[in-house]
Amino acid sequence: MTDFDAGFSSPDPPPPPRPIEYADVDTSGWWVSVLSGSVMVLLGLWVLTNLYESVAVLALLVGVSLVVAGVIEILALHGEAGMGLAVWISGGLLIAAGIAVLVWPDITLWALAIVAGISFLVAGLLRVAMAFSDRDSPDFALQLGVGAFGIVLGVIVLVWPEATLTVLALLLGLRFLVTGIIAIGVGWQLHRVDA
Repeated sequence: MTDFDAGFSSPDPPPPPRPIEYADVDTSGWWVSVLSGSVMVLLGLWVLTNLYESVAVLALLVGVSLVVAGVIEILALHGEAGMGLAVWISGGLLIAAGIAVLVWPDITLWALAIVAGISFLVAGLLRVAMAFSDRDSPDFALQLGVGAFGIVLGVIVLVWPEATLTVLALLLGLRFLVTGIIAIGVGWQLHRVDA
């Protein structure tokens, strides 16, 4: 019998991989994530269906949306294992960007794009760094995807600041929609673990 044949006649196949353990996950706040995600989805749909033609109206819309998105991101994802500081920073950046837009009523489209683009880019970079810091996490791919989406969105907004209001509102609406769907998924997953 050759070594090659011996490899196929092993009496004991290797055991299947262990299931992911969720014993340390706090599942009590699953409903906050689902509720917050639902609000984000509604906000995203509202932005996508109300592509305004006025910089002042868009600035108000973007400012409020960024503040709400930051608060919801912190509420929906702060309980995730290993996400603590990154979620507070990325949510805080979104809130700060929203406040900056709201207190600057004469903001130009270029400045609005720069503020929104930087906040999305930094929040995305933080999320990617956090995902790579805990590669064994069951949510690694999800966090990496959310971070990459934020980076791509931030870069698009920054390299194309002359974009029309419609394009900027479309990009922001998509970001809110994706974040909301992910928060709902995380909450529903926590609810299933709790059941």
